Amino acid sequence: MLGLYDVSHWLIVMAIIYLVLPLLTYLLLPYIFYGTKSTKKRIIIYVIGEIGHSPRMCYHALSFSEHGYDVELCGYVTDSIPKDIIDDENITIHEIPIYENTRNTKSLLFLLKKVLFQIFTIVKQLWYLRGSNYLLVQNPPTIPILPLAVIYRLTGCKLIIDWHNLGYSILQLKFNQNFYHPLVLCAYMIEYIFSRFANYNITVTEAMKTYLVERFGLNPAKCFVLYDRPPHKFQPFNGTIEERLSIIKKEDFIKDFIPSDFDIIKGDKILVTSTSFTPDEDIKILVGALKIYEHTYQKFDNNLPKIICFITGKGPMKEEIMKQVANHDWKLCKIEFLWLSAEDYPKLLRLCDYGVSLHASSSGLDLPMKILDMNGSGLPVIALNYPVLNELVVHKKNGLKFTDRRELHESLIFAMKDPELLDSLKRNVILEAGKRWNSSWEPAMKEMKLI
Repeated sequence: MLGLYDVSHWLIVMAIIYLVLPLLTYLLLPYIFYGTKSTKKRIIIYVIGEIGHSPRMCYHALSFSEHGYDVELCGYVTDSIPKDIIDDENITIHEIPIYENTRNTKSLLFLLKKVLFQIFTIVKQLWYLRGSNYLLVQNPPTIPILPLAVIYRLTGCKLIIDWHNLGYSILQLKFNQNFYHPLVLCAYMIEYIFSRFANYNITVTEAMKTYLVERFGLNPAKCFVLYDRPPHKFQPFNGTIEERLSIIKKEDFIKDFIPSDFDIIKGDKILVTSTSFTPDEDIKILVGALKIYEHTYQKFDNNLPKIICFITGKGPMKEEIMKQVANHDWKLCKIEFLWLSAEDYPKLLRLCDYGVSLHASSSGLDLPMKILDMNGSGLPVIALNYPVLNELVVHKKNGLKFTDRRELHESLIFAMKDPELLDSLKRNVILEAGKRWNSSWEPAMKEMKLI
């Protein structure tokens, strides 16, 4: 038998539950799970990188916006953001602050502080944006965004991982391909474990999808291939060579770099490559090949065309490469380093003859977006070869492949001296470039039932 005290005790407990339950139901739970939820579908696109130089994520943002989503685009904003992103009323930009190494602390200590700072920033931003339907994260980087994104699923938000590459394989490059380095192992385990909690996985190649299914044990029904495609701002130049020359002489970002004795009408060629100046893109291969090209001109063939090579981008190895170029006495070739806006870069590509890709792929499973942009601009690409590149470049059909600087030099000789080769490659490139971003994006999103 319950005593009077026990009955009173349970009545009090039940009364408290009765009073607190509406508070939990109508105030606390909506505060935690719905936040700023709106009537429109909303997606957070998280880029731990420069927004203006993360084209694939920008294309995602624009495409989701076109299909009626409110898009919360989070990333670094140290350079200009594409105008179409800024002008889109459905896209809101949330800047991620950058943790600067102002005191030049030791690298490991700085890395730890940077990760803790990023965790605080990401948690704060995601908390503010709770109530979103989807969270799309770019991988890599893996640390710290992937575990935090999985935890964020508890708010009811579905997680999409867009696999550009493998985070652990990029770290391996920094540690002499040592898979058993603690940081590499940590990145591998985070990718291996937390990727299993994603609702959807998007990959840039079939090879990467196969890897994730076979090595990480991901459900193939949740993995979708979304090939990179060039957006419409990258268009081939359809005018005559004389019209192209006239534009070259007028455009502010290029005209001052063209010597008076450089003549594209007589066969001189303009090359372009974009790079982040990192170990997985060895620009020294290109510089070395151009030196051999000059040697060939001086010793064997003084009829070789002149070359201007524009190198765009920035990164940790840029100063070293610039010094190497400046210290060489160039006769036939000229190398110029540019940093272009998102609006000027497509203009430059249209005015060039060939693109060059030195992307080595740390994992061997991804494809360089720069090749798509170049192809979209009508440029055949001379590309550093690795197995999965066959999904994008077919040798002597829509581009040329090489494995070292001597093969690159041989490709340059063929490309510079054979106008029929250039014409043939350009025809195939332009035919393939007719497939644009939305032609690849929309089928993938429909398969995932996101649109």
